Amino acid sequence: VVQGMGGLMSVTGQPNSEPTRVGTSIGDITAGLFTAIGINAALYDRKKTGKGTYIDVSMLDCQIAILENAIARYLAKNEIPKPMGSRHPSIAPFEAFKTKDSHIIIAAGNDKLFEKLCQLLDMNIFQDEKFKTNSSRAQNMDELKSILEKKLSSKGTSEWVSLMEKEKIPCGPIFNIKEAVENPQIKARNMI
Repeated sequence: VVQGMGGLMSVTGQPNSEPTRVGTSIGDITAGLFTAIGINAALYDRKKTGKGTYIDVSMLDCQIAILENAIARYLAKNEIPKPMGSRHPSIAPFEAFKTKDSHIIIAAGNDKLFEKLCQLLDMNIFQDEKFKTNSSRAQNMDELKSILEKKLSSKGTSEWVSLMEKEKIPCGPIFNIKEAVENPQIKARNMI
């Protein structure tokens, strides 16, 4: 309910899709996190002042608090954000792309990273006025995605991830739950 009332479901999903719930109980989880933060702040304040503090946490408030750039876009530009799939609203390329065998998330969030990505992909589109700056790329996201996916379709996700990691280009595969749970990093961090 709070995902709907808090606006989260209005920005989740693919463009022109039905309202989409985030795949976890984010209303409950954020309320728990904000409550834990509030408790820690109250305990710290009690230690300094010797006084107790009333903590007030609303699940709806928590959903509003995590809307970050959606609220900023509305307040600054009077733009009502809509679902954009995996795409970032103002940074490009910053979304999921099809590869030969699955999908890869690429977050080349500035001009230098984009140029490195283009060099890795053996493409010179970073010189094209439509793609030269983040601002121009953000205005031409659909065309950029099409161009990048043509090149990315030549190799599998794991090969691209390996190549991009060597160049320090932020990227990663999209794991299913089995793959995420069995990820060596998750095991090393003792998360399960």
